[in-house]
Amino acid sequence: TLCVIATPRRRTRMPCALGVISVTLAACAGATPLRGAATAAEVASLFTSTGDAPTEQDVLDCVQRGWWESATHLVRLAHDRGLAVDEMSQVLSAATRSRDEASEVLSLLRYGGSVGAHAEETVVACAFQWAQSEGALHLNVKFSSRIDGPVTVLNVDNEKVSLSERRLDFSATGRQKPKQFTLQLDLHGEIVPESSSWSFASVGRMTFTIAKAVNETWPRLLKDQSARPTNMHHWVERQASLDAEAKKSPPAPKPAAEGKADAKSAGDAKPADGEAPAADEKAAASVKPATGSGDKQEL
Repeated sequence: TLCVIATPRRRTRMPCALGVISVTLAACAGATPLRGAATAAEVASLFTSTGDAPTEQDVLDCVQRGWWESATHLVRLAHDRGLAVDEMSQVLSAATRSRDEASEVLSLLRYGGSVGAHAEETVVACAFQWAQSEGALHLNVKFSSRIDGPVTVLNVDNEKVSLSERRLDFSATGRQKPKQFTLQLDLHGEIVPESSSWSFASVGRMTFTIAKAVNETWPRLLKDQSARPTNMHHWVERQASLDAEAKKSPPAPKPAAEGKADAKSAGDAKPADGEAPAADEKAAASVKPATGSGDKQEL
């Protein structure tokens, strides 16, 4: 019988009366032995034969050794046998750390060995479309400098969104390419940041729904029309949809002060019982309120 002993440079074999023992370099470095499994190939058969459920430590051992296929197998097996795999926090931390380290290596390989993953980072001003209803602005932002061109990246990370009374600031880092995507807008009117929202839409895009402080149609999007970006466009399809919804909706209620003033005026001019309204009252009643279709709206 042989006993296998690992050294930093080689393995040696020597007689051992207790049986065959395998010690790996990972074990010498302090990793916990995975229930006697010396190779990744032994892991699957180990739990299949015993019927045991893998523990978090078992999965962690596979991750630390770089046995990703075995780690995946154990996570699925643990889930099938009723364990809460989403609570394996040590495994999650170790796997995330390995992913980040691998991403750095991949970035260096892709971009010619530049120091840092984003050494050649460039800034891209996002192209976007906009539309509006009386109560909100709607933006369709594309991770590209051109609205009619292909997206530069499919996904972004480290996204930062800041909304103030009259301003929108957005920035994010491309996941597939070392590019920084930005959008800064000084808006025509006041908005309500806490009632606004944003989300990632289709691949390479995100959308904003920004609540207006006052329900009204803006004549333009930006405070200074001369600062209009060249890749800013009207969102025609969305605007048509919003206009159709507005026609179906009942008119917005008048402010309380305006309603009281109207009621007072009506009370002062109320005719006696049975008396017909005055001629100019009939004329006023026959006039329909303006729909706003004649208002001009700038990009």
